[in-house]
Parts: sequence; structure tokens; C-alpha cells
Amino acid sequence: MCSHRTAIMSISIPFFSKSIAIFPFFIILCNISIISNAQTSKENWVPVNTNNSNKIYINTIGLENFKENDIYVWVLEENDPPIIMEGIDSKIYKTKTYFLLNKYLKRYSILQIIFYDVKNNVVKSYNYDRKTDNINYKYSSPILEGSNVSSVLLKCVEVINSMKK
Repeated sequence: MCSHRTAIMSISIPFFSKSIAIFPFFIILCNISIISNAQTSKENWVPVNTNNSNKIYINTIGLENFKENDIYVWVLEENDPPIIMEGIDSKIYKTKTYFLLNKYLKRYSILQIIFYDVKNNVVKSYNYDRKTDNINYKYSSPILEGSNVSSVLLKCVEVINSMKK
């Protein structure tokens, strides 16, 4: 009976030791995956308009990937004084908005919007993502000359063109 246990243990130990040898490899692989995902979630906020009481920035990370007419971009707006909206209990000090802009059509849509309080806590968020190719629904609003959205589009194009050089 003892010799049988020894045989089982001798079979188990080599398998277990192989597992132990492979374990660090998986740990390293997971760390590389986590690090690469963390790098893609970085933010680089570039000012668009900081002259008014409401400061506007765009996140330039990933803008170089947009070669055609559609540009997806996060826009950060700092509200001073904070804004008050119906249905939201806190004052809104910051707003992040995910836009779809079309350079050719001069139209845009808001895909997501997140409101923040004074402590940078999310107080409310909305998702407006549409799965459609119908231009009237995909781009719900015109980009008006001189508007904040127009300034955002111009800054995006400027950043994209500078990255091509």
C-alpha cells in the first residue's frame, strides 16, 4: 500500500513541478497584458479653448488612428461656475463627452456623457450609442461655425495632421 502511494506521489510531483514552472510564465504574461491595456487607457488632454470660464480639452490618445472622415474623441469641459441640471442632484464641475464627428458632413453625435461633482465623482452618465449607418441618425446634429464643437473638430484635425508628419 505504501509503495502505491509513493508511486502516485512520484507521478504527481513531476506534474506539479511542471505546473509551478509554468506559473511564473503566466504571471509575466498577465502583467504584460495589464500594462499594455493600461497604456491604451492613458489620457492626454490638450486644450481647445481655455479663454472662457468653461475650459475645453480633447483627449488626443488614439486620434492618429482616424484617417477617414469620422473622428471619435473624448472632450473634457471644466465648468466654472458649476452648472446645475434638472434631474441631477449635485452641481456639475466637469463633463466628459464622447463625440462622433464627421469632417466631410460637418455633423456630429454625442455617444456618451459623464457628469462629475467637485470631488471628481461620477454623479450621472448617459449612453447614446447608436448602431446604425443611417446618416440622419448616426450624426444627429450639424456642426455650427464658431461653436465649441466646431473648435473641437478643428483641434482634432490639427492634432491628426501633426501626427502624420
